[in-house]
Amino acid sequence: MKFKEFITNFVTETKHCIEKYEQYKDLTGEEKKARVDDIILTYCLNTIDSLSLNFVFKWIFKTIVIPNIPHLTQAIFDLIASKVQGITK
Repeated sequence: MKFKEFITNFVTETKHCIEKYEQYKDLTGEEKKARVDDIILTYCLNTIDSLSLNFVFKWIFKTIVIPNIPHLTQAIFDLIASKVQGITK
């Protein structure tokens, strides 16, 4: 898998998870966010090894991206919320 594909798939997977968990009315916002973050973390950890990158870049990726997944998923949520009215209701 190429890095560009990973980014596209990361965003798509995150959007899908956000849309899925927005439908769960019995979960709080924090619970929904935690579930999305957990799924995306697992996705990233499982996908990193299939990226066609050298080991140094993979290490940098694990060091920088993985700890910032909650911030990345929040940024994607904010973009969706600003585009689609009512997603946070």
